[in-house]
Amino acid sequence: MADEIELGTQSTEEQKANPQVEPTVAPKQRGLASLLGKLDSVSETGLKKVLFNMPFVLFLVMLAALHIASNHMAENYARRITKTEKEVKLLRWQYMNTASGLMLRSKQSRVAKMVDTLGVKELRIPPFKIEVKQD
Repeated sequence: MADEIELGTQSTEEQKANPQVEPTVAPKQRGLASLLGKLDSVSETGLKKVLFNMPFVLFLVMLAALHIASNHMAENYARRITKTEKEVKLLRWQYMNTASGLMLRSKQSRVAKMVDTLGVKELRIPPFKIEVKQD
């Protein structure tokens, strides 16, 4: 065991004297390649662990999809509510404009001026009730 430790730790002087022995340092891989490399290098038990956790991972993926769909629907509802509020505000202004115009046109002086062009005159005496006596 001591021999193994001595072999693995050569000094720089010994490395210069022995050019045949070069230290091998593999560059670290990152991302998907390193994950796949680990899965390939791991025995069957590692693959069993991954497959054992697969239902949980799929459950998390399903939850994420539901969360995204819920947010999408909420955004659509908010847009629809905003659009309807603008439409209601516009219709309210139209109603108020039409109602005020009708109030101005229904004044007695305005009505008298409009029907005067048709030849209808305004009554000078107040209206009265006609009563019929039955025998």
